[in-house]
Amino acid sequence: MEEESHPCRRRRMDQEENNSPKLHAAVNHINDLPPTILVYILRQLRMCDLLHRASLVCKLWHQLVYDPDLWRRIDLKYQHKVTDTQLLTLTQISDRVTHIDISDTLNLTSEAVEHALKCCTYLRSLHMSSKSMLYDGIPEVVGKNCHRLQTLVMDSSLHITDRGLLQIAQGCTDLRKINLSLCGAFVTDNGVLAITDNCPRLKEVMLGYLSKVTDTSCVRLCEMCPDLEVVSLVSSGVGQKGVQALTKLRKLKVLDISSLLGISPADVASLTQYCPDLEEMNVSGNPQIDDACLLQVVKYGHKLHLLKCASCHVTDHFMSEVGKLTNTLKNLDIGWCQVTDDGIRTLSATCQSLRYLGLIQCSAVTAATMEELMAKYPQIKYRFPDIERPVFYNEPTTAFPYAFCKYNVK
Repeated sequence: MEEESHPCRRRRMDQEENNSPKLHAAVNHINDLPPTILVYILRQLRMCDLLHRASLVCKLWHQLVYDPDLWRRIDLKYQHKVTDTQLLTLTQISDRVTHIDISDTLNLTSEAVEHALKCCTYLRSLHMSSKSMLYDGIPEVVGKNCHRLQTLVMDSSLHITDRGLLQIAQGCTDLRKINLSLCGAFVTDNGVLAITDNCPRLKEVMLGYLSKVTDTSCVRLCEMCPDLEVVSLVSSGVGQKGVQALTKLRKLKVLDISSLLGISPADVASLTQYCPDLEEMNVSGNPQIDDACLLQVVKYGHKLHLLKCASCHVTDHFMSEVGKLTNTLKNLDIGWCQVTDDGIRTLSATCQSLRYLGLIQCSAVTAATMEELMAKYPQIKYRFPDIERPVFYNEPTTAFPYAFCKYNVK
């Protein structure tokens, strides 16, 4: 459809030409508002409400619902009943679609997605999380047609392969963010190397739970993509050499290296010295990470405000010293660690910046102490499950795509 010929576009242009009198007159009815404002209001509604309710209000609203500006961003996430026909219809309303999210849709076929993407040459952001039908035909279409793509989210897409990643990498060289976490056994170093060699502007890379992605990928990633700001390697095949290479990323802000049992405390301790902009760090599930390592992390992490170290070797010594080394740490998670009431008391008293403390499964911490501290330090939100009366506070928002739930450390 030609966007310039749409009736709402023509009406909008006419109103703008008439300029001020109408725009500044008193508004007695919502339809007296300029179409641009009405479109902005409608943009806040869900797709189903737009198509099945707002479009039935009146003739004007029906036209506005199908305004091309409204469908440059197509968000169908969790719309489990959306069909192939609906997807194809929505992607043809505007000839400049910039964002599509079809994550967790259940009924779409690979053929329909391929056909829709062929029409979206202006696409900049594509989200296809949990798409079991994401076969190599779709990456091929993306690589051939979506050359402006900057964000690609395909986590939990189990059928993505190295061949598909190569096709994407060769056609989408302006990628800034890619999420391949939980993509299964078909993604190896070969696919990740294709991305790193062709997409040097990458700023965010998620490679969690990819056991066949190793140090080879991480080292090349750090060499070819120096502007990386967010890296997730949780439970991947990356080890000591890969973590050592991370020190080259001077712009790194968010890092998840949880459950990488091959890494050494010395390498982790040096990260904040070489990555001065680091703000969020997750080292959970690494029992070899100890007090000395984490104190070094905090000491040199002048911008570090979130640290997750659940199931690490954290003791009261860390709790008594950390408050002396930082005035930026706001969120700390030490679940499944061997800390006691004394350590929690000392931390609460000395860490003035602390606003959240996670204490799940800290068996040596008592409910009586927690009641005392919650009353004494109301600015700190403690997450501690009292067996008789559960007390849960909201966890802080983080950039980590997969928050850990529990680590069984023997």
